[in-house]
Amino acid sequence: MERFARLAAQCLNTVLESPVQWSDLEIPPEPNLGDFAFPCFKLAKQLKKAPPQISKALLEQIQAKGTLPVGLEARTVGPYLNFTVAPQLVLQSLLGDILAGENRGRYGSLAPESRGTWVLEYSSPNVAKPLNIYHLRPTALGAALDRIGRYRGYRVISINHLGDWGKQYGMLTVAFRIFGKTIDSQLSMLDLVDLYVKVNALAENDPKIEEEAKEAFLRLEKGDPEIVALWQKCVEISLREFDRNYARLGVRFDHIWGESHYKNHLTPLIDDLKTRGILVQSEGAWIVPVTDETGQELPPCLLQKSDGATIYATRDVAAALYRYEKFHFDRMTYIVGAEQKLHFKQVFGVLRKMDQKWVDRCEHVAFGLYRFKDAKMSTRKGNFVTLDEVLLQAKERVHGLMIDRQKDSPAGETAPETAPKTVTDSAQSLEAISEAVAVGAVVFHDLHTDPARDVEFDLERVVDFEGETGPYLQYAHTRCLSILRKAHQTGQAGAKIVFQPALTTHLTTEVELQLVKTLGQFPIHLERTLEFSKASQLAHYLIEMTRLFGAFYRECQVLGQASEITQARLMLVEATRRVLGQGLELLGIPLPEKM
Repeated sequence: MERFARLAAQCLNTVLESPVQWSDLEIPPEPNLGDFAFPCFKLAKQLKKAPPQISKALLEQIQAKGTLPVGLEARTVGPYLNFTVAPQLVLQSLLGDILAGENRGRYGSLAPESRGTWVLEYSSPNVAKPLNIYHLRPTALGAALDRIGRYRGYRVISINHLGDWGKQYGMLTVAFRIFGKTIDSQLSMLDLVDLYVKVNALAENDPKIEEEAKEAFLRLEKGDPEIVALWQKCVEISLREFDRNYARLGVRFDHIWGESHYKNHLTPLIDDLKTRGILVQSEGAWIVPVTDETGQELPPCLLQKSDGATIYATRDVAAALYRYEKFHFDRMTYIVGAEQKLHFKQVFGVLRKMDQKWVDRCEHVAFGLYRFKDAKMSTRKGNFVTLDEVLLQAKERVHGLMIDRQKDSPAGETAPETAPKTVTDSAQSLEAISEAVAVGAVVFHDLHTDPARDVEFDLERVVDFEGETGPYLQYAHTRCLSILRKAHQTGQAGAKIVFQPALTTHLTTEVELQLVKTLGQFPIHLERTLEFSKASQLAHYLIEMTRLFGAFYRECQVLGQASEITQARLMLVEATRRVLGQGLELLGIPLPEKM
């Protein structure tokens, strides 16, 4: 539908003084209102007319000029000028694009690296602490934007910015001493957490521990061999554990660069800021007075403590400078919790004060918390829920549901040749299916929620096979596969469904037309997902598409009809499978063959 939106925008631009983009058009809330709507409110002040009058005048001008493209109809709907695409044009153009292998079957994709460079920083866990459920928010969202960005032509550079530097590693050094651990000790991630929790508990009653930790971190920054060796051990243990979790989620990074990656850039940065007169001393510490993008004064940004130690703001400024020098990005996005809003305003303020013009290309996408019975998680107090724990609970629940379903499901089905790459082959085990559904359920529940909002986690709702859930979408995808398998097994279709233009005349119901139009909106929603940095945009679209497919499935029998009708509807089933499957893969949702 993007192509028709572009045609509508071009038509509008023949009568508007200020051109509009196709993305300025809205999708009406009801299908009978049209396919695209141009809101005339924004012109009311300029033209000093009411929006309905403007809409009517625009339509009259377009009709007088004769610039309405063939196949598009325009009409006024109150303050909107709406456009509707002719049904046969929709059916032939969109099904042709989806089924004829446009971009080699990657419907809605753009040529690789055909647009700008986008640096994406996401996940960013702290070393010596396991991935907890809170980390799923930046990890799932970042990975989804990463995949969609590449799909839509960006040169994406993904970075996992590990929290592997700072006083907490001085605290771990003290813990090793107090509890008799060495670099030769056999330790797991949970052992490191236990050490960290215990030493913090001791520090609450012994201020000397805090002071010793500060001194240990200063020695780490200066390259003390003994402390560096302990720090490296913590990093190695953590990376092994992180890699296991990322593999389970299907997440990958171009670079895993922790804060330590920039440690050699810190002294030159501090010296440069002092030379410029930007860095000023305050009570022994060094700070930068900063403002936001509007000129509003912010609390000063601390870059060096009075004892000479740097903080993570120093590392973030150094990292931004390094990344621009290396990649000359067009956009850089930090996916970090909402509690860091002020931090990023300060970091951007320092860069602005350094006269780095590209700072306007940087953005912070904030996200909310996970809440279990309204309890905020805190690793420091040892009160946290790991990602493994949540996935295990989800998998156990899904496994039980699958056993109940398996009693009534037909056996011996095999996947058609047209099936997309799936989790395993047709003999995949119940264990693998349960894992795929559990991961899909937890990831989709996160992505379906606006990142700015907190996530209220309710396991029963997350793994439900009905409603706005991951399993609901996965089940719809397997239903498409099941229909295609049965069509092939009964001789009603070949191994591969191909586009046949003449068959579109047999798609005559309103639900068929609306499903095709909705499938054709896929590129639009991908682009809006990137524009707003919200995977919830794509997630809600997939829910709507699946809802329409369910209506089609109930109202329009596919198999056992007259040959032309069956073949036409099989094209629509295959088109749904492709778009739904592609959308789920971009979100990071596994595709089991059956459920």
